[in-house]
Amino acid sequence: MRSTHPLFAPILLLAALSLGACGILESPVALMYTDVPEMALYAAAFNISQNRYKIHVSFEENLPESLAKRKDKPSLAIGRYLKSAESRAQFQSLDYLFTELVINQSAFYPSLLELGNLDGRQVLLPVSFNLPLILFDTSRDKEIKDNFVIGIDEMQALSASFNKSVKQSYTNMGFAPRWYPDFMYELLRLNNANFIEGSPLKWNKAGIDAGMAYLRSWSTTLNGSALAEDDFQFKYLYLPEHRSVQEGRIAFSYLNSSRYFAIPEERRASLSFRWLAKDGAVPVADDPVFAGILRSSPAKSAAEAFLKWFFSEETQRALLEDARRYRSMESAFGLAGGFSSIRAVNEKSFPLYYPSLLGKMPPASYLKTVASLPSVWPLMKSEVLLPLLLEATGSNPPQDIHAELEKRLTAWLMRRGKR
Repeated sequence: MRSTHPLFAPILLLAALSLGACGILESPVALMYTDVPEMALYAAAFNISQNRYKIHVSFEENLPESLAKRKDKPSLAIGRYLKSAESRAQFQSLDYLFTELVINQSAFYPSLLELGNLDGRQVLLPVSFNLPLILFDTSRDKEIKDNFVIGIDEMQALSASFNKSVKQSYTNMGFAPRWYPDFMYELLRLNNANFIEGSPLKWNKAGIDAGMAYLRSWSTTLNGSALAEDDFQFKYLYLPEHRSVQEGRIAFSYLNSSRYFAIPEERRASLSFRWLAKDGAVPVADDPVFAGILRSSPAKSAAEAFLKWFFSEETQRALLEDARRYRSMESAFGLAGGFSSIRAVNEKSFPLYYPSLLGKMPPASYLKTVASLPSVWPLMKSEVLLPLLLEATGSNPPQDIHAELEKRLTAWLMRRGKR
């Protein structure tokens, strides 16, 4: 075996210590797993902005599953449902980024930041989020009491006054929750249904019961019946949501902010909006994007450098400008598909690119976040919960919605081979 000459041993030792202290022995290239397509553009911008680190991006359609099953772990993960039981234990604490003033903790929305906290440790940082909104013709703007939100009671009253019928058949109908299953879901959340990850799901029965009673009353008291709502929808609602409002057929429509602001500005010129709310609470859509560094990260310094770069107002303003310049803003809203988790960016920069947002961002205290949900929640919600809500508000509802939901969840999991 070849030995080192004794004269060189101290020099090599000092060099190794120096390299280790500087972090140069650690890989300067960090692999990012993400389910957010825009992250590839942001990584490219980061790579160009400096020459010390590189971020390589792998798009993972099912990010939590990829993190759980792949043997070779990435350094960084940015995406949705990362706080699910399947993923959260893989992330390291990021508290030191605050204590070392690498990232400004006070810049974030507090409720979103809290969502990334696990047992008193900040393991995930919020990146972006969306909000449910109610859109209407600008001529109705002065009818809405609040400049930020529209309460469900206020919306219900204004909808009823819009209804018109000829020979017992509606020709105009203000709004019907059954047209938008996602609206029904958000209304349950506003009534404290409190869906949360369990085995596989837990919820507050009283909250669901209160929400369902409200939905059924809306159909029967305001619109005559669920059948009348369905008949009106079949006859008239064949256009995109915003077009039905613009042609005066309905008073209100429901959209998520990511969809609404992807509509070209000129096509929204005759529309206004408010955030859906109850008692001053606006529900944050249940798929906010979060970022985390994995415990097994082989390139922590590169991952940290990217997060430091990304979570600055200056960077995010530049990314918005790039989105406008390269026209990616035409197909994707905002930053990482939503509003920024940094309040100042939404309040100062977003209105420059989305003028109708000027003076419309709700205060941080209004935001109501969702608890941890299972990683399969998007499918569980669309294939089990939303169809059940339609059935339960229809003419032949199940006798016990809670027992029915349990039954359908069990059957759904068995079909997926999970039980």
